[in-house]
Amino acid sequence: MKFLVVLATVILTVNALTDSGEWAAFKEKHGKTYKSALEESVRYSIFQNNLRKIEDHNARYDSGEETYYLGTTIFADMSTEEFKAMLKRQMKKRPALDDALKHEYDPENKLPESVDWRKEGAVTPVQNQGHCGSCWAFSATGSLEGQHAIKNNVTTLLSSQQLLDCSTSYGNGDCNKGGEMTYAFDYVKDNGIEPASKYPYEGVQQSCRYTASETIVKVASYVELEKGNEDSLKDAVANKGPVSVGIDGDTIQLYLGGIFSSILCSHDLNHGVLVVGYGTEKVLFSNTDYWIVKNSWGSGWGEDGYMKVKRNAKSMCGIADEPVYPIIV
Repeated sequence: MKFLVVLATVILTVNALTDSGEWAAFKEKHGKTYKSALEESVRYSIFQNNLRKIEDHNARYDSGEETYYLGTTIFADMSTEEFKAMLKRQMKKRPALDDALKHEYDPENKLPESVDWRKEGAVTPVQNQGHCGSCWAFSATGSLEGQHAIKNNVTTLLSSQQLLDCSTSYGNGDCNKGGEMTYAFDYVKDNGIEPASKYPYEGVQQSCRYTASETIVKVASYVELEKGNEDSLKDAVANKGPVSVGIDGDTIQLYLGGIFSSILCSHDLNHGVLVVGYGTEKVLFSNTDYWIVKNSWGSGWGEDGYMKVKRNAKSMCGIADEPVYPIIV
């Protein structure tokens, strides 16, 4: 009995030391600071709970039961409930797009086995939206940047801050009310958009102060894809460029790598991201198709800011439910 007590004490001590080391590394990596010792204590407790989730999940990954793995991302000090509440502030429900063009494609056309627009210079570096619910703005600028690069052979970071500040009258909200990519395209259709170098991101909504003469991209129209049709999305990504999509982000808080697939991921879209390619890789002795998704949570989340989402899996996380891409002037 005494031996078991000693053993349990040793295990708890080792776990505590391991957690403490992980906590220190997490804070340093993500630049985390807290307002008080009490707040840090609460965050550390949440972090420890998330560590246990990560360990349990990754044990299943190592044994071949999962196709993706978890890690101490920038959100590892947030509870699941806090993370879901944060996402609720990010995207508005898309209206019916009666005036949008429809993406037409021939299902018989042979498409490349893989596409990665990052390799073609059509994707800008991963950004970090911070604590602002502005994912929709980064998704919109991402697809605009792709079209601009493909058409003009130049890679330019566009101003997500301009969309956050200036498109309120088009239906978008502030950091707490979220927005929608098509509203952003409507705004750029009328006003154009500046490069981020002229109108940099601040992470809070400010008064609109864009300069019309500085705008470098303008939208002619935008194209909606058939809901849930992953073949249509594949065609658009292959032949048109990066595509703005919405996903259910509730289950990707701690995603670090691999091909994401989860029965818990719904079609309740609450996070705007960008599909920049697709491919196939061997997982657990079989080929698995995936989408390459660019996020706006910084390079410390996922695979350097990107994730792979299982493709041809009934629109995993709703990824093919509301795709849209702009046509620029």
